[in-house]
Amino acid sequence: MSSSKLFQPIQFGKAALKHRVVMAPLTRNRGNNVHTHTDLAVEHYSARANVPGSLIISEATFIAHKASGYTFHAPGIWSDEQIAAWKRVRRFSWSNCYNTV
Repeated sequence: MSSSKLFQPIQFGKAALKHRVVMAPLTRNRGNNVHTHTDLAVEHYSARANVPGSLIISEATFIAHKASGYTFHAPGIWSDEQIAAWKRVRRFSWSNCYNTV
């Protein structure tokens, strides 16, 4: 199985991936009532980023409250609070993957 292309490195733009398994975008609906990520998102992404050289495509993200319709708990990215939460997810995911905080 180790000879499978799935487990061989590949260059993806500027990213050197150590394998070809990619986490596809998922909408998990684990934000809070104002569409801001919580500690659950940090835990979720950090756990999946613990293998260096992995590619994770983040989940669907609303660009405006108006775009969210009746969907609660999905993340947004239109407020400063939401942007700060996404930055926290990124920081902890990268620190888990690259051992830097």
